[in-house]
Amino acid sequence: MNIFSAPQKVTLNVTNRCNLNCLYCGVSSTKNAPGDLNLEEWKEVVDELARIKVFRLLISGGEPFIYPDLPDLLTYILQYPFRISINTNGTLLNAKILSMLSGSRRLENVQVSLDGPNSEVHDFIRGKGSFAKSMEGIDLLRRYHIPFSFFVVVSKNNQDVLHEIVEFSNQVGVSEITFSSLLPQGSALFHWKDLCLSFQEQKRVEGELRRLRSRYPKRVGGSLVNAIAMMDRISQLDVTERQPSDSNKITSCGGSVEECSIRPDGWVIPCDRLWDYKVGNVRTESFRDIWQHSQGMRQFRTRYSRSMDSFKECHDCLYAYLCRGGCPAVPYNMGRGIDGWDPLSCYKVFIGQKNSYV
Repeated sequence: MNIFSAPQKVTLNVTNRCNLNCLYCGVSSTKNAPGDLNLEEWKEVVDELARIKVFRLLISGGEPFIYPDLPDLLTYILQYPFRISINTNGTLLNAKILSMLSGSRRLENVQVSLDGPNSEVHDFIRGKGSFAKSMEGIDLLRRYHIPFSFFVVVSKNNQDVLHEIVEFSNQVGVSEITFSSLLPQGSALFHWKDLCLSFQEQKRVEGELRRLRSRYPKRVGGSLVNAIAMMDRISQLDVTERQPSDSNKITSCGGSVEECSIRPDGWVIPCDRLWDYKVGNVRTESFRDIWQHSQGMRQFRTRYSRSMDSFKECHDCLYAYLCRGGCPAVPYNMGRGIDGWDPLSCYKVFIGQKNSYV
């Protein structure tokens, strides 16, 4: 397998601190923990990423706008030709930083997490008053003409208001609404039964997202919408005989191949969904050495040398030769390791022929 000498994109999770308490927080294992990299340490990381020619940086957290040195860090980043984007809950956006970013051709997008079109739905996940504060942040984004999108995790809480979320996004001028499945990670594992959709609820959500994508093809997207479209394409195929899939390598994840993340405490991880899969720390090693030579990264990449037939759940599947293996974070966060089967990306689960263990 050919690995890039450097990732195309790196996520800088600049702080563990966050002002909200979301029920599905993916970084809950380190939330508000001490030990964030300081400004000088992050500058050294940015210098190295520029030297090895990383193209894109995603600034995230925790909540990045709680990081006290964010203005200085962004100013430092902008001296390099990175394309940048920012993930935020929207509640702490301020005029000082947004005025600095306004007009920058290197800022691609600010992605604001949204769980509902009103406080009743949104605040259930994130806490009382969070919707109103996010709307103040969105007003600032509009005032400074900064492109922004919404990131929506679909759960029991908001399954019935997806259309209202899209209509709301149209009103405030959002460039894109990204819909994502609820993943078994972080604090979501403790609230799974309260948040996870049943099979019948999933079917209703799929139908609604199909309708919304058809009506707003340039605005409605994301991993969940793309997965539904892929499953629909598979369902149109006339598959009656088992096809060999031993040569069908797993290619579904870009983590450790095209991208990776750096936690606030300096640990490098294949992606944010694998928050506790640590492969090396930039406080003690160079990022380049971690990317190219760390044992943890090499071990993670062995997944891509496997075929779909290596999963016991896929031995008798007519669709295995069409599959790309799903997300390794799902089995990993459920205690089955990175080499496990991902039921959230399985066509037989999608059509109800196989039960999910999630």
